[in-house]
Amino acid sequence: MSDDDSIFFNARLMDTAKNNTTYGLQDPCTKEKGSGLKRCRAAQECTDESGAAGVNMDIVVGGANEGSRSARGTQMCVSDAQAAGTNDDGYVPLPVFTLQDFQRLAVAPAENHVQPTPDTLKNMNTNVYAVAQPQSFETALGGYPVSVRAYPVQYTWNYGDGTTLGPTPLTGSPLAEGAWDVPTDTSHVYTATGDYSVSLTTYFFGEYNIAGTGWQPVAGYNQVVSPAVPLSVWRATVHNVADDCRINPSGLGCPGGSR
Repeated sequence: MSDDDSIFFNARLMDTAKNNTTYGLQDPCTKEKGSGLKRCRAAQECTDESGAAGVNMDIVVGGANEGSRSARGTQMCVSDAQAAGTNDDGYVPLPVFTLQDFQRLAVAPAENHVQPTPDTLKNMNTNVYAVAQPQSFETALGGYPVSVRAYPVQYTWNYGDGTTLGPTPLTGSPLAEGAWDVPTDTSHVYTATGDYSVSLTTYFFGEYNIAGTGWQPVAGYNQVVSPAVPLSVWRATVHNVADDCRINPSGLGCPGGSR
């Protein structure tokens, strides 16, 4: 299947994870009898990816009701053990890749950035932003190969002082070099001094393709927590100095400067 089958970037489908397409396998020899059945069985013999003896089965779209199924015109070589799991009319459903299966994958967390760090000032804007990338995986489910794609779609920050932001699609962005105390979509103003921990949770939307049948959404988001960033909030004091923090951010009393 091509990337056109992906539902990524469709907000409605991502939010509801609604996709009623189901895939299964159909024994093409079910309706054969006698010598015709023997010939069909011999014609469908194959060797699966593990090198074991298997049988070709038709990939079908639809559920367990025979009247609702239609062949896609492609076949899959499955092991004899998998083929033995068919029902009376030769149908076996393909397994569903669940949220729990998705959560077992080693999805890399987003990078959690704070500016300035490790110190910031009370009553001034502290910027936070996330850097996350789409990821892909190859795994197996019930003996079938599964391709999985994970997309970061939402973020929640916990600033450590009892306030949070999100879930939001906003990732934030880094400040220009030398900039500070700049309000952004994801920045936060601390109103009390102290030591805090800024945490980030990224919500990954997933879709899976089992044995090349087609991309389907995983029902639910995989919430991946990034390492927290420790942050100390200081109060600003007035000194008669020649430094301008906007010109020299490392000057006395400036974030990152000596105190």
